[in-house]
Amino acid sequence: MKRLFIYLVIRMTTRHALNAVKIYDTIYNGKQPPKHQKKVGELKMVNKTSESQSKKEEVIRSLNYLKSKAIKSKQDKSSISMLEGVLASM
Repeated sequence: MKRLFIYLVIRMTTRHALNAVKIYDTIYNGKQPPKHQKKVGELKMVNKTSESQSKKEEVIRSLNYLKSKAIKSKQDKSSISMLEGVLASM
């Protein structure tokens, strides 16, 4: 009878019956709510350029991209000249 009364008091103070059952079980059965374990996975780094692509092709693509920009900043202009120098030395 005492447990029923305690359950009714818990039920009156909570909004949902399931919450009241969980609280009652925690008090009398000693059940702890299950703890969710976080799955920790390995980070895999993905290289955007394929392995078969040579460095020269990558430099050419970068140079073409920078040259095709409509508005070029100072850094873009210096990068273009640097890439052209690197391409000439290859």
